Amino acid sequence: MKTKHTAQSAFCNLRSLTGLIPVAALAFLAFFAAANPSTRVEAVRAGGVTRQAFMRVTPQGIIQSTHLGNSKAPAAARRITESRLPGPLGNTLWHYDDQTAIADGVSIDANNVWGAWLLSGARLTIHAITGNGTPAWSFSSFGSGNSGVAAAKGADRSGFMESNAAGDDFRQHGFTSSSNGTPDWSFPYPVSDPNLPASSRKVATSRDGSTIAAVVSDSVTQNSTLYVFDANTGAVTLMWTDPLRMDGVALTDNGSLALVTQDNRATLVETSSGNIVFTAAGSGAGSNSYPMSGDGSVFAVGGFNFDVYSYNGTTYSRVIHLTRASFWFGGACSVSHDGSTAGTFGGNYVNGWLSGEVYLFDVASGNMIGSYPVSGTGMYQGTPIGAGSNDNGTVMAFASWGTQFHDWPEVMVFNRSVQLIGQINFPGSAFSVDVSTDGQYVVGGAKAVHANQFGSGGRTELIQLQPSPTPTPTATATATPTATATATATPTATAIPRATPTPRPRPSPAPRP
Repeated sequence: MKTKHTAQSAFCNLRSLTGLIPVAALAFLAFFAAANPSTRVEAVRAGGVTRQAFMRVTPQGIIQSTHLGNSKAPAAARRITESRLPGPLGNTLWHYDDQTAIADGVSIDANNVWGAWLLSGARLTIHAITGNGTPAWSFSSFGSGNSGVAAAKGADRSGFMESNAAGDDFRQHGFTSSSNGTPDWSFPYPVSDPNLPASSRKVATSRDGSTIAAVVSDSVTQNSTLYVFDANTGAVTLMWTDPLRMDGVALTDNGSLALVTQDNRATLVETSSGNIVFTAAGSGAGSNSYPMSGDGSVFAVGGFNFDVYSYNGTTYSRVIHLTRASFWFGGACSVSHDGSTAGTFGGNYVNGWLSGEVYLFDVASGNMIGSYPVSGTGMYQGTPIGAGSNDNGTVMAFASWGTQFHDWPEVMVFNRSVQLIGQINFPGSAFSVDVSTDGQYVVGGAKAVHANQFGSGGRTELIQLQPSPTPTPTATATATPTATATATATPTATAIPRATPTPRPRPSPAPRP
């Protein structure tokens, strides 16, 4: 097997990557130069391009190293039909397999599942929740590369970001379910960075469907920019640029506030003016998007610690702080829409990500509700990689790469008593997960084989949870002794309010169910 290594890291400091950018760019260009532009997609598919990913730890945070190469491994279509474990808790409504592309991002609204696929066959797909998994339509500008999707939870609107295989062409599109494969509008980003391609964590759509936000890095200036769009027209309403790299973004229900993940800093920005409302120091770069409640009054910051901030009427204060030696909490964090519940799936990086623990917290009291430990064996990393919640925090889902022997489900779904109420057992690694607003449906996206293995192909799978009584907040699971949050030598996150502008009045919270 001949492989080509790309120093693609969505996490490490850009200053340390400057020497690697030309190498990565040349590697991509050399790989695709052999194909005529008009037949590039066919050449990539025929060549059997595969992907292998690893997580490694630095003092600054977590770095994902990705390798691309040619593989003569058996067809992924055969592997993704294999089953190793009993059926999931809940009912599998459908799954959709692809022989070459990886389901890197999923987003669910009231009626549809949106999928963002990468590698050969990179594209956007839309699947009816009540259908059989067959896409209603799909869209791609390039046919290969990377992509990300975010759908509005309360409206028919979706934002789709894509970058080509070389990583030098980034585009933003707006869709509705009736777009039928033609964007309602498109925007070519004037900047790009081959080392930081498009992904679902870098795009957000407000719940009401009015606003789309995305973050893009410039490999020339090494600055990052937050773009805010009118979701209906594609008009750019804000460009906010900062030297500290932007890794992800989340929006409030009406799009008035954006929470930007900036390496190890959370920055709350007014989308109408670009004014910084509040910043909080994190505890290590390399996180997925920091999550927040629908009204922006609660948000979480993951890293070597897990910290939750809540608005107290004057400013944001830290109400939850969790740290454990050798644990990373930046890969899978969630805050419920009503701000009542926060959760994280921490992984132990010292033992090769072969153990971890899910924690749920009551935000109002700051107390841990309970935890759910997992452990396994083998050579592959069981890295936590994504999380999602229903509106009131009674259903929270966590995704991971899983272990070599599938010691725990790649997608685990919990109620507020930290009881396992649903799961998806993928043949390979989960890369993404999302939960419907009512908690009835959970969708996961995956690679056909483990992330640590060279291979291609992927699956999107939708499950429906079994009806059950809503847990009461007082019903709590007993935390294991190791789950006790104790102070360690890891950095402690502290709130850093800026002198100007002063924190704005608290946004009007949405009524809680």
